[in-house]
Amino acid sequence: MNSLKKVLLSVAVTMCICIALLTTVACIPRQALHKNSQISADYFATRQPFEPLWDDYINSIQDNFSDTLLCDISYCIDGQHPFRSVILAKYTQDETQQAYEGLLSAVNDEQEPNMEYGRYWHGSLVLIRPLLLIMPIDKIRILCGSIICIIQLVITAILVRRGKRAFGFCYLLAFILIHPWMLFTSLEYGTAFLTASVASLVMVSGKDRSPAKLISFFAITGVITCFVDFLTTEMLTFTMPMLLLLAEGIQERKTESSRKGQKKTKDKRDSRVKDNCMLVLYCGLNWLVGYLGMFTLKIFLLTVVAGKDTMITSLKEGLFRLGGEVRVSNVSATQTVDFARRLSGAIWHNLACLYPTHAGVMEAGGVWLTTGFILIAGLILVYLLHDRIEYQIVIPMVMVALVPFIRFLVLSNHSYVHFFITYRVLITTIAVYLFFVYDNAVRQILTMRSK
Repeated sequence: MNSLKKVLLSVAVTMCICIALLTTVACIPRQALHKNSQISADYFATRQPFEPLWDDYINSIQDNFSDTLLCDISYCIDGQHPFRSVILAKYTQDETQQAYEGLLSAVNDEQEPNMEYGRYWHGSLVLIRPLLLIMPIDKIRILCGSIICIIQLVITAILVRRGKRAFGFCYLLAFILIHPWMLFTSLEYGTAFLTASVASLVMVSGKDRSPAKLISFFAITGVITCFVDFLTTEMLTFTMPMLLLLAEGIQERKTESSRKGQKKTKDKRDSRVKDNCMLVLYCGLNWLVGYLGMFTLKIFLLTVVAGKDTMITSLKEGLFRLGGEVRVSNVSATQTVDFARRLSGAIWHNLACLYPTHAGVMEAGGVWLTTGFILIAGLILVYLLHDRIEYQIVIPMVMVALVPFIRFLVLSNHSYVHFFITYRVLITTIAVYLFFVYDNAVRQILTMRSK
């Protein structure tokens, strides 16, 4: 009960701090943002809402639409009524306008804010509004991407310094395989990745990993995740630090194995597996408590500010991303996809982004075949070359690796449609697979060659 009280208190305090910060930056006068908002509007006017930056590869799609809305909401905040304004998250756009046209209308004072995004009021405004004082959106994107990449390199360096060279290499390679250069080109999912990077750095830098600290850490991380980013790569803020927490046991396991005369009994190994699996489940549950707690607060505040009808409408639109229907293409006249195809598509669409796939030739068969070949080839190597698989490390890591697929299935509509954003949560899946194959196959080859 005492632990539960600490978690709830941590969640409540973090939520209060988040709301206070958001309200504070809302007090920045709109006019102070005008210059860089104008530059940002002109920048978006020269770009497509979802523009491939390299040929028509789906993993190079730049999300200008969402970032335009973020700039629009940021500019339209009413400093005279900061709290109400940030909760309503109004922006300017008519039905016949594109997003950049709405932003241009706002900065040119041609229209008043006429749309609201209350279900999604974005905590990233805590960063965007102050930064718009000194730079436009394209520079903010570069700054965010730079910070993320620097943090990831620092994390890798810490892993190497602590003797986890193999895991550090696999972790860095996984980061490269989800195309980190795109983090310099879109802020929509950058804030979630930034949160995940900071949380991961805290995890590898911290020394106190007592259960009480971990519970509060993941609960707080869940709150901040929902605050800065409702749905893009939100699961990373759990899976990345969780994987790094499990990685702490790698060196400990090798040290124990090297001690002469010490043999782990089956009971001890089973106990370790159970403990690590429960750790993943328990930390994940507390992350979810924090995330849902913040989401509940968002809905409650929207109800207080805008009324029950607005809340219900916004909630329905948000919940549509769980299992709402999807179509074969973005054209409204095309046929809808049945339940089974939606679930399978939510997975293979995301997997397709890991390969050099062209937008016009996305095919499920090729994606499944390529992924299956890579997976089976690695497992065969492990089967033929492994010495002893340390299940107390492997099983909980695999649990973390499967979280992205659970996300794809639960949020099948969102994962099916916005795959070019959401696939980046696969970074932890890739890291686990690479490390498993290296530790149980490649390492054996290198050991035999050195003898």
